[in-house]
Amino acid sequence: MPRMHPPRVSDKANHSERILFTAFEGMLGRDDWVILTGLQVAQHVAGLSGEVDAIVIAPGHGILLIEAKTAEHVEYRDGEWFLAKNPSPTKNPLAQLDGARRSIRHFLRQRDLLTGDEPIARLVWFTNLGRWQFDNATPHDLTFFEWELAWADDLAHPAALVEKTLAAHNAWFGEAENVAVDPRSLTPEHANDIADALLASFTAVASPADRRRQRLIDERALLEEQEHALELLETNKHVFFDGPAGCGKSWLVAVAARRHARAGRRTLLTCWNLLMADELRSMAGGSPLDLEIADLNAVMLRVAGLDANPPNADDAWFRGELPQRALAALGQHPERGNFDAICVDEFQDIAGVPVLMRVLAALTSTADPAAARLVFAGDGGQQIMRARDDRADPLLEARRLASALVHARVRRNCRVAPRLLQAISSTLARPLDHSGDRMPASTPSALTVDEVAEGRELPALLSALKRLLEQYGPEDIVVLSPFGPQSSLVGRFVAREPVNKEERALAALLTGDSAIAWRSIFKSKGLDAAAVVITDVTPEAMAWADEHNLSWNDLLYVGMTRARYACTVLRRPGTPWRSPHDRMHVPHREGVRVLGGGGPAAAVAASAARTRPRL
Repeated sequence: MPRMHPPRVSDKANHSERILFTAFEGMLGRDDWVILTGLQVAQHVAGLSGEVDAIVIAPGHGILLIEAKTAEHVEYRDGEWFLAKNPSPTKNPLAQLDGARRSIRHFLRQRDLLTGDEPIARLVWFTNLGRWQFDNATPHDLTFFEWELAWADDLAHPAALVEKTLAAHNAWFGEAENVAVDPRSLTPEHANDIADALLASFTAVASPADRRRQRLIDERALLEEQEHALELLETNKHVFFDGPAGCGKSWLVAVAARRHARAGRRTLLTCWNLLMADELRSMAGGSPLDLEIADLNAVMLRVAGLDANPPNADDAWFRGELPQRALAALGQHPERGNFDAICVDEFQDIAGVPVLMRVLAALTSTADPAAARLVFAGDGGQQIMRARDDRADPLLEARRLASALVHARVRRNCRVAPRLLQAISSTLARPLDHSGDRMPASTPSALTVDEVAEGRELPALLSALKRLLEQYGPEDIVVLSPFGPQSSLVGRFVAREPVNKEERALAALLTGDSAIAWRSIFKSKGLDAAAVVITDVTPEAMAWADEHNLSWNDLLYVGMTRARYACTVLRRPGTPWRSPHDRMHVPHREGVRVLGGGGPAAAVAASAARTRPRL
């Protein structure tokens, strides 16, 4: 069998990497081959990042770089890739192999280990797909060759696949001008020298980026399990997905929109939140399909023929004048809408605003929502942008557009680690509205409540971020506040110059090249992050919520459930988790578990949450 490094599959290897390792490990013969799998680069070597799932060094044949991928199906059209249900669905799977190939050549030439004739080929291996699940709409595009793609069937004969791929590479490039390819120059001794040089620069250390990649793959697999709910689309034109935070509603709406578009329907995928629209765009992926993805404000601006909102626009503009202008424009130019299918995420933000509901209706083909395909998703418990006494029933409002709308309850938590979700429930004295979890109960997670004395908020934030950066990259962390950018702790801090070493360190984390994101809880509704820090949990913030007739408990719930694995709350000692004016959101549905909500005493004594001493 070939020389394998490492000799055993890493515990941190993802599903595709494990499949590849098993396939190569079972090969007979090829004793002079060297196969490197699951290795991470601890230091950059001429740009080599280590993002190659396998390197096969086959004497007499060449060197093959392999990237393993999973997807529901794969599309390629005019230079654009789409890998359905992959963490990076629109990323060119061959591009990173090209970069790695250049880096490896440079690295080996610096050490006089390449004569220049050794062939180095590339291969993307879709370990869970058959060839029939690849839709190549431009087969004559020469940016890649189909022999550079491998499929699940090839796992039974990995040695034959490697030899076939390298033979095709050598045959093609052997005929090319100014390209020298001679696989005979790669002798067994030469192969071992190359492998030893590469291994000397590789380690098995997992970086935060590596852990992030694995989390994304695992999370997409959990969301995939939730897609059985989309079977409703086959027999129902109008569907409303109702469920609490973390149940994959946004994913379902995005996939539903893409399915409608693939069926040839002009489709709109929208929501109220600008940042959420970006997330939906990432979920659905780019494609040549007739699919518009934008927040409803952007849709109304386009329809009304406007480039932007006026400076200092307020609610009277967003929920009044602009929708009226959009309705007038659609009356004269119905082709600016004319959608066969409309999919709306976070529908509760739009429900109950009559003029916005009329806009949705007018955007449909023939301006008749009952004749269009409608897919909505929402949670009545997350109406944090509405006053307590101005809340709508999203399902009831949806049925005003389509009376035959089917109500689908999505209750399986597939986003928030179970222990974290239970800790949030206990801390906020808020019963869980979930029927179960798709993540294992043992998934590492933590809710940390840091009791912070007045005036010590910035050092506490710096300490919290440093703790999280030990496990997560800056792109995985977000700082949230009940307040907007001018009033929040971070907003006020970055608006001035730091005055000491601690503040300079914090400013570097929040404003540097790889800055940790920060925003209001309102702007993050519908979004999530691996780790979240909640600031400004103070009596003054609760009083502000009461003054604006907003639910303080709902606001904290939405903020804390943006976290998937780690949530840190910076809380002024004695700040209540619930305002006396808040109404308890207590769902009682058959088959739905009720955990937590044991009252204030339970909140204080929440065993799943760790309370840190006052700073």
